[in-house]
Amino acid sequence: MKDVLDIEKSRRIILSSAPAWQTRGLTPEEKAEVRDRWRLEVLRLRDAAELIDTIDTLAACGIARDLGERGWAREWPPIPSEARALGGRWPGSRNGGFPEGIPLRLPSDLADQVLAACWHTSATSIRKIRQWREKYPGLVPPAAAPDPEALHKLPGPLAEYERLAANVTTVGAVYRSGIKRGIEAAQMLSAARYPDLRNELGAATEPS
Repeated sequence: MKDVLDIEKSRRIILSSAPAWQTRGLTPEEKAEVRDRWRLEVLRLRDAAELIDTIDTLAACGIARDLGERGWAREWPPIPSEARALGGRWPGSRNGGFPEGIPLRLPSDLADQVLAACWHTSATSIRKIRQWREKYPGLVPPAAAPDPEALHKLPGPLAEYERLAANVTTVGAVYRSGIKRGIEAAQMLSAARYPDLRNELGAATEPS
């Protein structure tokens, strides 16, 4: 992820070298106006996923694509307070994730859409998992999803749990998938717009 972000940051510097963003010879007021217009242009490019130079932009781009591919990029019923309280880790959640935490600041509407989509598509299985736990209080499911061979060897009740857990999607799973998609999007964007950044970059600097 760091590599693709560094490339996109370099591409941002190339974009800033266009004549419209140069401040040499301008008055202080004119320089301030150019800097503000450049700031707004960077925000526009990020919102349009035409510049993916921050972790938050990368994640938002990838998560939105992930929701679209799942068919979840739509309006959902209100999120119950229980879903917010659980924070996206509910019955059926699995261990896993990135080796290090990645702090994200996503648009609130996107974060709510992920939470709502995960909850409403998992709610039926969550309810059945709770019933399963009441029925088999002494059984402990595997911490991670078993491979097909191991799944075949599980006793009936644990195999039933695995079938239910397979239909539970956590917020973390969507975020991890989205970040991977965001990395792919940034790689494709950089390769298409500036295939050789080292030759383009030169001594260009952003308005400051």
